[in-house]
Amino acid sequence: MASEAREKELLTLKIIAETLNKCNDVTEMLSSVLDELLEVTGLAAGWIFLSEAQRNYECAADCNLPPALTLEDKKPMRQGGCWCLDRYWSGELTNAVNIIECKRLEDAVKLSSGDTRGITHHATVPLKAGTEMFGLLNVASPNKVHFLEDELALLESVAYQIGTAIKRTKLYEAQQNRVKDFSKLDVATRELKKLSDLDTFSEDAAKNIKVAFKFHDVQLFIAGSTLNEIDSDNSLVFEARTKRKIISLQRQDMYHIAIPIINGEEVSGVLAIEMIDNQITSDDILTALAEHLSLAIENVKLHKKQQELTVLEERNRLARDLHDSVSQALFSLSLTTKGAKHLYSNDPVLKDMFESIQLLSHTALSEMRTLIWQLRPPGLEDGVITALKKYGNNLGLLVNVQNEGVATLPKTIEEAIWRIGQECLNNICKHAKTERVELQSMITKHKVRMTVEDLGVGFDSDNVTTSIGLTGMRERTIALGGEFKLESEIGKGTKVTVVLPI
Repeated sequence: MASEAREKELLTLKIIAETLNKCNDVTEMLSSVLDELLEVTGLAAGWIFLSEAQRNYECAADCNLPPALTLEDKKPMRQGGCWCLDRYWSGELTNAVNIIECKRLEDAVKLSSGDTRGITHHATVPLKAGTEMFGLLNVASPNKVHFLEDELALLESVAYQIGTAIKRTKLYEAQQNRVKDFSKLDVATRELKKLSDLDTFSEDAAKNIKVAFKFHDVQLFIAGSTLNEIDSDNSLVFEARTKRKIISLQRQDMYHIAIPIINGEEVSGVLAIEMIDNQITSDDILTALAEHLSLAIENVKLHKKQQELTVLEERNRLARDLHDSVSQALFSLSLTTKGAKHLYSNDPVLKDMFESIQLLSHTALSEMRTLIWQLRPPGLEDGVITALKKYGNNLGLLVNVQNEGVATLPKTIEEAIWRIGQECLNNICKHAKTERVELQSMITKHKVRMTVEDLGVGFDSDNVTTSIGLTGMRERTIALGGEFKLESEIGKGTKVTVVLPI
């Protein structure tokens, strides 16, 4: 008899093993193996609970449940607690338990909610692989209140096989998901490489990532622009930035993840993701995405610098061409006219004509030199304030400079200070009726402040019609997130103050 029992046990394990190896879908696998188990053991009913979190479970498979447990689409199996799960969650249930009275069936008897087919108790076996716990296997038969040791040993072996198969299936699913995630990552990174406009990069990159991964929402905050506006109110992004690590949070069915984008020692941005379910389960996918974003941001910045250098080179070329051609021609015209004027000094009419030509050529040469200054200011390598002083002197102004603080300014900030300062000095030269100018600058770690003031005739700043020059200065300042202030009164001069963030 013992030999027959052993053969039956081995046959059961063989059938179960074959069933478990037929598929990789957990639900399909559990349903098939439960059917086989009941058939080879002669037990009447069974069900499997999967639970990997406290107070959270699902009835992943069932077979021949009594009618009392199948009411309302098996509602008794989907909600409420029971004694076997309570012991499982408390850590008391680690091996096969001989018999447990079923609370769900007991409740059905008390409420007279359906036929229990005489089932009152069930054997409970934890599903595990190594130290990992996945859930419970429950089997029962009518009027059966005791399982033999051999029966429990067989159930424990089967449960171990099921647990191992669940782990294998989960590993397979995780690997398949990783392949899909890396495929999505490849699509996203190829789209990121196409971006070249720094001004729209945050919006475009977030849209590409959202489409590639099918996320619910994506936002990209970049240092120097949107990231500077983040404070502790946006706790997830703020924490990712300050702690320099991936921060995740689950609110109901929505997963929120913030990933810092690190470039060297600096956090160059934060990627904020919302997904309806946990679409990305591996941090290395998110880390790889952040690394690709860091490279894309640097590439876009380099592209913008390259564009700026191209514009600067073109300005320099144009300045050289104007100097070598038009300026030299005007200078030659001025000298020729001067000589002709002396040659025809006895003819009043010709003399007056040559004097007019000489004056016009001199004026045109002066304006051409100013234009060349605007295109290619000499002395900018010594600092923008020094260059403005030289520019003012070239206009015939006496510029008194006061500097406070020294720092290497970003090219965009330096360009704005230079152009605004130029416009101020041009206006003083044309309208202020004074030669004296006060030019002050103050540079700190976070901002630069420039003030250009004259004690000329001034004007009523409240009623003045805004000029193209004033509009340009104000727009340059606002575009860089700065502050522009104009103060002027008739007879008291004019003062322009510009504050730009670094």
